[in-house]
Amino acid sequence: MKHNPETTRLMEVLDGMKKSKGTSMYSIAKRIGYLPQSFSRVRSGGQNLPSRIIHKICELYNINKAYVFTGEFPVFLDAKMAKLVTPAMQKAVVKKEPQAKVPFYETYLTAGMIKKFGDNVVNPAYFITIPNFIECSLALRVSGDSMYPKYRSGDIVVCKHIQDKSTILHGEPYVVITPEYCAVKYVDPHDKDKARVVLRSENPKFKPTEVPKKDILQLYLVRGKIEIT
Repeated sequence: MKHNPETTRLMEVLDGMKKSKGTSMYSIAKRIGYLPQSFSRVRSGGQNLPSRIIHKICELYNINKAYVFTGEFPVFLDAKMAKLVTPAMQKAVVKKEPQAKVPFYETYLTAGMIKKFGDNVVNPAYFITIPNFIECSLALRVSGDSMYPKYRSGDIVVCKHIQDKSTILHGEPYVVITPEYCAVKYVDPHDKDKARVVLRSENPKFKPTEVPKKDILQLYLVRGKIEIT
């Protein structure tokens, strides 16, 4: 698979750090609690880096998140590390992404509001214009405290429709729509039944829920949020 831009940029930075400072992927993985074999899959092109791992690496090594996600310089927040910038990093081009008009819903979707096949949503409250989210097709207001403190009630999550449910990034938040409900949850593999997944909350007060994969009508990967203060 082709890496997304943020994974490509960050891997270039890490490769530069490895050549200049001898920083190994194994040592990085250990420091951020990421499986070394997962790093190997990323390097071989088998998967992208999860956004939470990108944020952890950037914070650990003072890497500019704006560079990783948009290509905007500088690469490092610490000026002393500027000498680590490689020609590959310098070739990054800052592109203005077209602004996406994303259908926004004040309340949770129901199964009756979305077609079982395709990516067609109906009767949104209105459309919101968001830069850098051109691939997203749904914005939804969070209700309740099950994902607190990651998402507070009232926050808006911006999501990308996932066509292939076999490509679920475990540990990433999703909007999951079933015939009974719509929820923002982490989606984890079931340890005994491959035909089921476990929906997990951020808030430990809420117990995990098991759901048959066949009952998931639509799945949206949360790509960002708009915080309501």
